Amino acid sequence: MSYRTIVTVVNEHTISMVIARYAIALAAAGKTNLVLYAVDDDGSDQTVLQRSARHQDHLYSVASELGISVTRIREVGKIATLLPKRVVLEKADLVFYPLTPYKRFGADRQRLLLHTLLQSIRTDLAIMRVVTLARPHPGHILVPLGKNISGKEHRLLFISELASCFHAEITLLHLFAERDKPTMPDEIHQFRKLLEQRHISVHERSGQGQIGRAITVEAVTRQNDLVVLGASGRGVVRRLFFGNPAGDVMQQPPCNTILFQAAH
Repeated sequence: MSYRTIVTVVNEHTISMVIARYAIALAAAGKTNLVLYAVDDDGSDQTVLQRSARHQDHLYSVASELGISVTRIREVGKIATLLPKRVVLEKADLVFYPLTPYKRFGADRQRLLLHTLLQSIRTDLAIMRVVTLARPHPGHILVPLGKNISGKEHRLLFISELASCFHAEITLLHLFAERDKPTMPDEIHQFRKLLEQRHISVHERSGQGQIGRAITVEAVTRQNDLVVLGASGRGVVRRLFFGNPAGDVMQQPPCNTILFQAAH
């Protein structure tokens, strides 16, 4: 199992270039089709349009030089409406979406947009927040996991593909509630074995405490340069915006962070 078509959203912000590099790396490693997708709002400033077009053109050149089957698409309208339709038309199985850097994660308009995308995009979705441009290629990826791993096959594919194309190490982090016995769940052991079968270097770590803060502390102290959080199910999506560990980390990420939702 591997990705066949990846859509990455490109806009006027430099962070969309960083995220697109992730998409390009995955596409190059897997001989995957790549779609560079831009949506312009009605009445957008000409400077914004030109910057977005330059980003798209540059990424197209980079992908083409790597021998990737790449397509450029631009549309005018609302991305919350157009992106889910485009994903279906392109038969994509992974979407990269950049969070706008100058807006708070929980800001009303962004919260509404993300809620719409999480609910309407039925394929794998990676929403990324970039906090540093210094390390565009992750070398140490932190993956917090609960005792039950939802969308396990899709998360395994995404994490293993990232680790493989960037030659990165993975740390699986499990945080125990005070009432639980401090033993690593079998499902996490199994997840590790599946990663190792793909020749990926994997470590396991555990701890206790407030989940969002513990993830942040782990990422900083162990010098991870990417965190991959999981989101699935309507309940989790709802809590994402009204208080839950994933929302806490995305609000103030310790490093570049991806919120990954498996296809549903």
